[in-house]
Amino acid sequence: MATVVCKSGRVVTRPQGIRFLRRAFAVLALSAAAGAGAADFPQRSIQLILSFPPGGATDVLARELSQKLGDTLGQSVVVLNRPGAGGLIGMQAAARSEADGYTLYISSVMSNSIYEALNGKQQVSLDGDFDAVGAIASAPHILVTPSTLGIKDYASLVAYLKAAPGKYNYASMGAGTLSNLEGEIFKEQAGVDALQIPYKGSSQALPEVISGASVFMFDSVTSSLPHKQGGRIDVLGVASAKRLPVMPDVPTLKELGVQGLEAENLFALMAPKGTPKDRLDIVAGALAKAQGDAGFRKAIEAQGFQISEIPAKTLPQFILDQQAFWRDKVKALNITASK
Repeated sequence: MATVVCKSGRVVTRPQGIRFLRRAFAVLALSAAAGAGAADFPQRSIQLILSFPPGGATDVLARELSQKLGDTLGQSVVVLNRPGAGGLIGMQAAARSEADGYTLYISSVMSNSIYEALNGKQQVSLDGDFDAVGAIASAPHILVTPSTLGIKDYASLVAYLKAAPGKYNYASMGAGTLSNLEGEIFKEQAGVDALQIPYKGSSQALPEVISGASVFMFDSVTSSLPHKQGGRIDVLGVASAKRLPVMPDVPTLKELGVQGLEAENLFALMAPKGTPKDRLDIVAGALAKAQGDAGFRKAIEAQGFQISEIPAKTLPQFILDQQAFWRDKVKALNITASK
């Protein structure tokens, strides 16, 4: 039987040599494939799923981010709007996608946490069905009042409400929304009484504040800023840890002594559970580059967003902490999805 002399000097018979070489080539092929997995990613376009409709501030954030990610990754990143069912439609679509790095999801961590606090654990969840890529930006709400009232600061609003307990109402974006919970936390902290009037979103609620039918509201910066600039509303405070670049003269509620209202709605970049870590790392690198881009910062700050400083490694625990916080807060304030 013919023999084969290996490079190492080992002498084997031809059948043994053939098997030996096949195994060697297989090992080399697997090693090459493993090394090329990250180097070759991405090779096609990536879809970025969003649980919000087109046209809003979050859609602007997603499209600005998709452009920057695409520039860095060398492939187009296509935004897919999947609104509905409290964000569950988009979340389910993302969670059920292939965990290969070609589907990403922008999650509203606080909105998701509040929805679960009100409705119980759902079929999909951020902590159970996704891997965290990184925190993108936060969008704090602001406390607004009608300019016709002449209330220019937080203390004056509290005094106004305390002078007539239960006489006035406040507007919210809907029962069980962040706007609603912020209103209830404010009442608890300030020791005032006011009736919630829930509307279907800011577009319906804010005109009621402007008209004076409602005394105050917690609203998004995007919706309220034009009315502040037009002198139709006054902004008394920001529900965040830091002041906003678009209105640096407005203090945070924490500065005013209000605790528990640093309700910054964090938006995070997620991927379906099981996405290869090397691909997550590549996307995370592209996200970090986008956050450092001056043009990206300027574009999203105009929409009321602030670049997040939450490290990627602590994001999973942040999500769990938010779920626990809002679960406890909803229970303590006796808030329901219809109240």
